[in-house]
Amino acid sequence: MNTVHSSEFIVQSSELGVIGAPRTPHPAPLGLYIHIPYCASRCSYCDFNTYLFDALQAEQYLQGLSLEIDLWAARQVICSRRICSVLFGGGTPSILPASQIVGILDHCRAAFLLEEGAEISLEANPGTVDLPKLRAMKEAGINRLSFGVQAVQDRLLQRIGRAHAAREAEHAFWLAREAGFTNINLDLMFGLPDQRLEDWEESLRWAIRLNPEHLSAYGLILEEGTRLHHEHRTGALELPDEETEAAMYQMTIELLQGAGFEQYEISNFARPGFRCRHNLVYWEHQEYLGLGAGAYSFLGGRRFYNELLPASYVRGIRERGTAVAGGEQLSHEALRSERLMLGLRLRAGLDLQTFKETLGIDDLSASDQVVRLLEGGLLDLREGRLHITERGLLVANELIVQLL
Repeated sequence: MNTVHSSEFIVQSSELGVIGAPRTPHPAPLGLYIHIPYCASRCSYCDFNTYLFDALQAEQYLQGLSLEIDLWAARQVICSRRICSVLFGGGTPSILPASQIVGILDHCRAAFLLEEGAEISLEANPGTVDLPKLRAMKEAGINRLSFGVQAVQDRLLQRIGRAHAAREAEHAFWLAREAGFTNINLDLMFGLPDQRLEDWEESLRWAIRLNPEHLSAYGLILEEGTRLHHEHRTGALELPDEETEAAMYQMTIELLQGAGFEQYEISNFARPGFRCRHNLVYWEHQEYLGLGAGAYSFLGGRRFYNELLPASYVRGIRERGTAVAGGEQLSHEALRSERLMLGLRLRAGLDLQTFKETLGIDDLSASDQVVRLLEGGLLDLREGRLHITERGLLVANELIVQLL
């Protein structure tokens, strides 16, 4: 991305609407992301902007975050916009004391226009919560929890560097229920080192038994710079083969749909009425504001990002009045590619008429690539929406790349 002068960048952002979107007196609501960059330890697959937890550094970071909330709340581009969802992500937001989490949320409520019934979600690791903390967060208005579980075999959890055991994950889930949470997501991961098909089935059946409202099932991606990526390059990593990984994904769909979960996105499944509102902001290509170190925002047709290092982030807020480090104005071609990619990930598919009207692009369904994939049974066109078929889901990433 191109680096720009941050104050100029924000002024430009406030003056522009999303490319191709009509101006309206009542703009669509925003998603709000709050990044907490601290963890107890670093997982071997993780490439997120995270750092080992230090209470003093975290306190300084939260002071900077509070100031950033106030600075953004005073800007015209934000002050009149409603907030439909708030996500505390990381990192491990639940590593903070409840008082600090509640303080941030209260500050957001005072500064921004949160919609009544807004989804307020927090990512948590099983070993970082107890009943008093969960009750305090629930009473403060957090209404959705997302537990990073990944697997229910302790040997696999140790292999990928997770800081909890399987029994802690189940204990945390039931504590959350006792605290009153009625909207809980569990994150699971397949394609892990040394993971067998029967291991994955055990994880899925464990999750079904707990009966959460939402399940996310992601395939492992070897991100550059991670420990697992290094092991893979040196030949020290044994992963399931492509056939086994495809069988894991197919099993995911069959078992979860059989248990009453709706697959509404390639990797996400929900009980009726419990789709993740915040993730839909991203997948439906709506605007969002990101606060905290390394957080990304999408406003006024621009995507921009904050300083990565917490110390640099706090210094930017205090000395320059902004932590924005750079960004770019998205071209029509870039917006086309993003909306295409995100829309096809949703099982509802891509609305071709809206796609055409919003971006002024000719009928996508007539393109050679789409026609070929329709004929090959990998895409389907129904009621003006382009869908990836059940068969196409197994090669969804490759399929989407062909259309970009």
